[in-house]
Amino acid sequence: MNQRNAEKLKFELLETWNTFNHYVTEALTFQNSEDIHRARVHLRKLITFMQVYETKPATFRQLKQLMEALGHVRDSDVLIESFDVSDDLDQAFLEEMERQRAANRTVLTTRVGEKMTPSLDQQLRRFIGGQLFRAFKKQDASSFLDKAKAERKERIRASKNTTDSDTLLETLHKVRLAVKRERYLHEYLLNYESDASIEVVRKLKQIQTTLGEMNDTHQLLLQWEAFTPPSYLKEAYAKRVTTLRSTLEESIHHVSL
Repeated sequence: MNQRNAEKLKFELLETWNTFNHYVTEALTFQNSEDIHRARVHLRKLITFMQVYETKPATFRQLKQLMEALGHVRDSDVLIESFDVSDDLDQAFLEEMERQRAANRTVLTTRVGEKMTPSLDQQLRRFIGGQLFRAFKKQDASSFLDKAKAERKERIRASKNTTDSDTLLETLHKVRLAVKRERYLHEYLLNYESDASIEVVRKLKQIQTTLGEMNDTHQLLLQWEAFTPPSYLKEAYAKRVTTLRSTLEESIHHVSL
């Protein structure tokens, strides 16, 4: 990548970090669940560049811990906001999920307070403007698009060679992560690299949506399996879990990639 484009991409990533800081601050008010989602997306984009360029700051572990805490709250928000209550079993389950979300929010608040320090901010800015910026100048960005595409295709091949449901779920999760990385690279590099394509972005968004819906079903099943219902609801609970398992089983074996 030439000097001019490397400079522009550096400033774009610094702005991504600034935007993450804004949304993570707003997220802690818990007034709008989309703030959690937007904070998580911006942090994922930064982590993507660190992983692809195989150069990580000393603070990388802290960023991953923030991502994990944001993810737990986001999963709770998605589950609760899309959940329809139709009987006593649903109501008991929803109340448990709300208790868990409250606990996840407490963990996130604590994690942000511990990790989002002036020191982390300074280190990230130095890393983006220094080590990562130098990596941009040294390497052809198109090679990273090729690498991301190859990784996605390899993971898709692995999923098609897997028949065990649990293993397939894990493999499809890895496909989803690879799709995200490739999509973010194309989106960021559209102005700097001729091989970056808006058509590829659209294709990857479709795959990401399909796998995201499947992941939501999987997360819902995991929450139901961890839930202990009142004794008088155990029969209805068993039927609900069986239905969810069947739905997930069917979707993972018919997913189109």
